[in-house]
Amino acid sequence: MTCRFHRLTLLFHGVRGRVGRPAGAHGGRMGLTLQILGPVRACRDGRWLRLPAGRPTALLVVLLLQSGTPVPVERLREELWGGRPPASAVANLRSHASQLRRLLAVPGEPPRLRAEGGGYLLRTGPGELDAAEFERLTAEGLAAQARGAVAHAVDRLGRALALWSSDTPPPAYGPGTAAAFDRLRERRAVAREAYAACRLELGDPGSAELRSLLGEHLVENPLRETGWALLMSAEQRAGDRAAALRTYRRACRALAGELGVAPGPELTARYRAVVRAAPGSRPDTRRPVDRVPTVPHELPYPLGPFVGRHAELAQLGAALARTRDRPVLLSVHGTAGAGKSALALRAATAALDAFPDGQLHLDLGGSVAGEPLPPRQVADRVLRALNPASDPEPTTVAEAQARVRSALFGRRVLLMLDNAAGPTQVDGLLPARGGCALLVTGRARLPDGHGPALRLDPLPPCDGLALLRALVGDRRVDGEPAAAAIVVALCEGLPRALRAAARRLGEGGSLARLARLLRAERCRLAGAAHLHAS
Repeated sequence: MTCRFHRLTLLFHGVRGRVGRPAGAHGGRMGLTLQILGPVRACRDGRWLRLPAGRPTALLVVLLLQSGTPVPVERLREELWGGRPPASAVANLRSHASQLRRLLAVPGEPPRLRAEGGGYLLRTGPGELDAAEFERLTAEGLAAQARGAVAHAVDRLGRALALWSSDTPPPAYGPGTAAAFDRLRERRAVAREAYAACRLELGDPGSAELRSLLGEHLVENPLRETGWALLMSAEQRAGDRAAALRTYRRACRALAGELGVAPGPELTARYRAVVRAAPGSRPDTRRPVDRVPTVPHELPYPLGPFVGRHAELAQLGAALARTRDRPVLLSVHGTAGAGKSALALRAATAALDAFPDGQLHLDLGGSVAGEPLPPRQVADRVLRALNPASDPEPTTVAEAQARVRSALFGRRVLLMLDNAAGPTQVDGLLPARGGCALLVTGRARLPDGHGPALRLDPLPPCDGLALLRALVGDRRVDGEPAAAAIVVALCEGLPRALRAAARRLGEGGSLARLARLLRAERCRLAGAAHLHAS
């Protein structure tokens, strides 16, 4: 069954559950998406996968909840079989892991699931796991609420809540996994209440949709006084004072029956406000919606394997960390195909948490035939991403760049500008103060005065061989080590050339044959160049 990527719809910023939409997927993005906030499902390259029933899927969930961290075999035995694992538990785990490894394999990428540290490790990328996306969006929403950006908080929290389905996860998990789901549900409860509070602050008139959301929340969490107070506020907003008073009595019964306590200060204050209000009165809900700048998240998912470059990543990471105090412009330059964009994207992705106000990505067109993007269009594009509801379009390059600086001032935003043709495309964008970073890639080095510049050379032979191994598999490289070394040398250690060579290899080809083809092509090109020179 083909999985369809539906656009998130919000009814007056309301929350609607997902309908066949892989969490974190953008449009028709290929790759892997995984859902555990409800029925456990997986989608690869736009198609739902048939997950094996029983313990293999339970193993998948346990590993996803610890994504990126090895889970010891002993912990897996406890989670999957409780205190009575069979004698064949380790062998069964090995079989289940092998089954999942094949199921989740993405062509051209290293295995997602591998044995490591006396256990198993499952790797997921940004946007692939709904639980991770929920945590990210919730954190952004709560941070926006704390700084008063309630419209942005509604957007983030609404998207986070929409990742949950109405179904609850199966109960047959071990204690650690059950506790992890309990923490996620607690986080959802916090997100629901913050979402409802922001909706009311923006002037929601106590809509039926909001009251329904709070009612569902309180069925699942009857001891949360904040939820009861919010429902009373929504009912009062809707002009239903009697309903608000009935809700208060229900809250009192729930608290007394379960905990033996009376309502606390928050709920008591809300009750008094309802009692003091005239019967049938509606509080004034008119409030201008704050024009909060958009928080863009435009960095693409890093596709394909990435090897080496440890020193370069550390250098870029250290420079990006310094933006906490002042803006910085960083650039990566080098020959075509050396992997400048891939390096910059890895560094930018690793630094996401340092730039909570957004990350932009723009191809400046300096590495392809045709005209590179003019400076005015660069500034306009950045401005639209930062604030789609900005004032009328600027008339000059200087005005557009000035508006970009104003939009960035005081915000922590990362701008990745790829394939720059020269300095005029990137000049004038950084403000005088704030935690912004401009990460630029291009073939030519930017002139002095444009911040730290990193030259990226081809991969050394050992890393080139590691990349080829990741692209074509251990079996082929180990079976033809001499031919593999020749292929790396003929590709001159350039990642783009190695990827192209791996695609030509296909399923049944040999590295020796590939090396012969590459050598013949090099000879033809050298001969043509000689004839042209003469």
